[in-house]
Amino acid sequence: MKNVLLLGDSIRLSYQPKVKELLKDKANVFGPEENGRWSGYTLNSLRFWLPFFPNPDIVHVNNGIWDTGDDYALGRPFTLPDDYVSTLERIAIVLRKLCGETVRVIFATTTPTTEKNKRATDEYNALLRQAAERQNVEVNDLHKAIAADITGNIGPDHIHLSEKGVELAAFLVAGCIGKYL
Repeated sequence: MKNVLLLGDSIRLSYQPKVKELLKDKANVFGPEENGRWSGYTLNSLRFWLPFFPNPDIVHVNNGIWDTGDDYALGRPFTLPDDYVSTLERIAIVLRKLCGETVRVIFATTTPTTEKNKRATDEYNALLRQAAERQNVEVNDLHKAIAADITGNIGPDHIHLSEKGVELAAFLVAGCIGKYL
């Protein structure tokens, strides 16, 4: 069986158990118990997380909501656009360096929220696609599927997935990964 590493923020934490269940007969699915927060945090944490897991064949990365947030009301995203692109590219580069050139890296688009950051999410998803193209990384478009029924798929906190959204995201992640098992 292949080893699958799931990385990312609390959205990833919400769907990880279901992905593990969906792929139980096809892959060993694992990920840090810790929230990967923003892309820079995930990048920095690779050195600490990877030694505790089997070498992955596939890595699915889902960071973005923290990156787009204006957490301190400064009128700017937490991670500036150029830094977001650079960090995503570096995540792919570092994963290949530490896990081997054959590791398959997949970036997931940032899921929508019912807050007023739609423009930022759309912009950052476009940036994610640019980074993915430059690094030959597949994109798993979670945003489009979740946005199709945003009120049903996003929970009452306006950010995290509802139970229905978790099921949908897990199905999409497992399906994307399953193509390579």
